[in-house]
This record gives sequence, structure tokens and C-alpha cells, in this order.
Amino acid sequence: MRKLIGVVAAALAAAATLTVGSPATAAPGPDYTQVPNLSGYVAVDPSPYFSLDYKDNGRTFFVTPGGRVCALGSGYAYVGCNGRPGGAPRDAVGVAISGGQEGPYWVPRGTTYSTAPQGWFEPPLLDVGQSITVAGSTCAVSPVSVTCVGGPRAFTVAQSWFKFVYPAGDKYHDNNINPKYLPPDQR
Repeated sequence: MRKLIGVVAAALAAAATLTVGSPATAAPGPDYTQVPNLSGYVAVDPSPYFSLDYKDNGRTFFVTPGGRVCALGSGYAYVGCNGRPGGAPRDAVGVAISGGQEGPYWVPRGTTYSTAPQGWFEPPLLDVGQSITVAGSTCAVSPVSVTCVGGPRAFTVAQSWFKFVYPAGDKYHDNNINPKYLPPDQR
């Protein structure tokens, strides 16, 4: 009996060492397919954010407290914001989702795409805790980031990190940064 207990104990100890630190017990990585829930933000009336300038092609704009400028529209689920957070490619000047079908993509320097108004319109402030919804896109501002959702896709950009969300198996988007650079609540 004593020999049987020793064999069982040795087998349990061996099994424990095999599972400790194995991928099966590792913490799961970030979910890059779950669109963020922005319902906790206070929705604003989008009317003051809509540019009547012909050059702006029916788009809606806002500026964040940190100075990031974002555009929604003019079609369904089109959204983009300017800026280059930490971890983004060197030639990136912004990020965009195209009609909920592609992206998030980095907007490269030298492109004609812009998230800023092209005419006389001055985008109003979208303050921390507020959200705006236009033509199938919603953006919300937190104390450290702006998150925008366009259809089944989303992006969150902060000063030092970013996170892209897209449908499982999708190939029409740019890559995320290594999860170790994300804040704990985004991993």
C-alpha cells in the first residue's frame, strides 16, 4: 500500500510540474474580436459636430481634450482619428475604418485621407465621458483614450498604445501591438 501511495504521489507531482506554466494555464490574451461596449458614455447630439462645408463631404468631426481630431461618416461605419500612438508605424498619421468592411488601418503620411475638416468648420470638443454616434459609427472619449466603433470593427488609441478589433478570421486590417504594451484592463 505504501508503495502504491508513493507511486500515486509521484505521478501527481509529475503532472503538476507539467501543467505549471503550460499554455493551457496561461492567462488568455486580449480579445481582438469583441467590439467595446460604449453604452456607459453620455451620448451627445451630433448636430453641432456636423460640418456644413461642402469640402467636408457630409462628415461629422470632433476634437478630444488631448487634441486628437476624429471624423465620422459620410457613409455608413466610416470613422477615423488623427495621431500616431506609441507602437504605430513611423509613417502613420491616423487610423481609419472603411465602411465597417475594412480596417482598422493606419493612415500613412502623404495620403489624401484626412480626419480634419478641409474648409472653415471648427470641430467642437467631445469631452471625457461623452460619446457621439453618426451613420453606424460611435466614438467615446475616456480620460486616456478615444475608442471608435464602425460596424464589427473598432480601434482605441491613446498616447502610448493602441488596440484594434476586427471579426475573427478577418484579413482586412493592420496588426495590433504586442499585448505586453497594453494596459492591464486591455489585455
